[in-house]
Amino acid sequence: RDSMRFLVCVLLLSIFVGQGQALAHSNHDVISGQTAVNIASKTVKQLAFKDFGFEVGKLNASWKELKSSNFNVVEVLEDSYIVSATNTASENTIFFHIGNNGQVLNVKNNNTFYKLD
Repeated sequence: RDSMRFLVCVLLLSIFVGQGQALAHSNHDVISGQTAVNIASKTVKQLAFKDFGFEVGKLNASWKELKSSNFNVVEVLEDSYIVSATNTASENTIFFHIGNNGQVLNVKNNNTFYKLD
């Protein structure tokens, strides 16, 4: 019985860890703007191989070199943050829509995120 609970826990943990960006704050506390920036910073490095609304591999390697100063909270919404990432080498900016729970909801070339009713 205990081994079955353990296996279920391990399975559930594996599923959630696979959803890495959703576990940024597994205790479900509301994240801060700085935490949203940190999540965007980590996520931009993954965009070369993971789809967060961009085509996989769309960002070139120069995006992995961004510093924390390249990220800014541009909007604080009731249930989320919009964080910009500016690549000075390519003169491009992308925007991250990050939920208050730390989940990356979307990534776009522009700041046009709409709240679904």
